[in-house]
Amino acid sequence: MNLLISSSPGNLECAKAIEELTQVRTVLCSDIRKAANIARNGEYTVAIVDRAAMYDDPSFIDEVFRNAPLAVPVLINTAIMNSDRVIAEVTAAISRVEREKQVAARQAGRALYNELKGEITGISVAAGLALQSQAAPMFVEEKLKDIEQLAGRMRSRFEFQ
Repeated sequence: MNLLISSSPGNLECAKAIEELTQVRTVLCSDIRKAANIARNGEYTVAIVDRAAMYDDPSFIDEVFRNAPLAVPVLINTAIMNSDRVIAEVTAAISRVEREKQVAARQAGRALYNELKGEITGISVAAGLALQSQAAPMFVEEKLKDIEQLAGRMRSRFEFQ
């Protein structure tokens, strides 16, 4: 769900436009204090806050974002923005967060690979050396080939990230 906190006259039009853009239900709340409680009771993708709503009690905006920790925060000003501009702000915020998630996932993959590459190489080398031994029974040789192939696949998966 999306959460739009605004008491501006055009907030219904804005909520409909956000809903159409994101294809996710948008909950409209005109009171920042009530919005802090509403945020606690749902999972929100985006929390859009009209700066005019913040003037009532600015401390509640922090509570809204604490209560909806996964929501992308978007601050708007309906006094100077029409719904097209609000949509542009929401789109930019969602895109920015998606890019940040992709970068974080790539960095996590690289960190994991850097942590495991020595072990993967060790497994691959140990299996290869064991395969060169003439003393290994046939079933052991097959399992060592499987281990060597698995280590190779693990390495190739990490290298493409």
